[in-house]
Amino acid sequence: MVTPFKIAILIVISFSLLSPSNFAYAERVRLALPSKSMGYLPLFVALQRGFFKDEGIDLEVPMMLPDIAHNALFQGDIEYHGVADSALRLAAKGAPVKTIFFGATLPNYFLTANGQIKSVMELKGKYVGISRFGGTTDLAARVAFSKNGLDPQRDVVLIQIGMPNTRAAALASGSIAATITNPPDNVVLRQKGFHDLLFLGDAIEFPSNGFSTTDRRMNENRDQVKRVLRALYRGLIFEREKPEDTIKIMEREWNVDAAVARESYVSVAKSFSKDGTASDAGLKVHVRLFRQSDKGIGDIPLSKMVDFRLLEEIRREGVR
Repeated sequence: MVTPFKIAILIVISFSLLSPSNFAYAERVRLALPSKSMGYLPLFVALQRGFFKDEGIDLEVPMMLPDIAHNALFQGDIEYHGVADSALRLAAKGAPVKTIFFGATLPNYFLTANGQIKSVMELKGKYVGISRFGGTTDLAARVAFSKNGLDPQRDVVLIQIGMPNTRAAALASGSIAATITNPPDNVVLRQKGFHDLLFLGDAIEFPSNGFSTTDRRMNENRDQVKRVLRALYRGLIFEREKPEDTIKIMEREWNVDAAVARESYVSVAKSFSKDGTASDAGLKVHVRLFRQSDKGIGDIPLSKMVDFRLLEEIRREGVR
């Protein structure tokens, strides 16, 4: 006999099956990264903890070079990417793209050298690896060298090498004297006798490891953008408040042992964002660096480069 109580139970079950949090009905979303850097820790925490699934999102994270990621974003092949430094530059030149979230308030880079190099000054005349000319590692390294008494134009030889793992391999092989690294690469290199000369965040302050999307998506798919941001924000809060659980996630996600994960957490924690936004002062540093290599960038309102309105809504709602 079908009783009213049984009917009510069936209705509840039916609604739960239709819930966006049910993975079978999740919306596929693609967010490209240039590399699997621990600077993107809020994203990987959110994936591991199921925060995207809670938002009804089946997130794919392809790896793409920055130029390819930008083209894919504008062509609609991906919905978001983690190449905010380049996106900010493009937005400053008028491209319809906005950065909507930053995982770090400082550049999460270290200048790592071989064991014979004891100070930044000892890099005079040496080869130093960067990702690409005009990129964030290049510009930040130049500022760091200048602040430590070296002329980056004359005193060091900057070599464009590419992705973090390639730079780390070049240093390990002895092809270069130093390079810009991210955790866990710098931690693993320290175990092999290399050492960090400096944390670039001590030399220059600007937000990094940001996520961007198109103006069109912000206008036409506001709900999806907000759900993506909510998952990222929850990942950010989790990494700050639950270090031990986060370290375990780092062990699994980057396939490193507990000691490397713990040291890496200490390294990246220096630059953790408090709320995913960026200060005007930090964004203006980006603009100033852009102008050093691109004289065509003039004065531009920061609102043309970033849009934190949805993120601020989420914060007001008290999402934890």
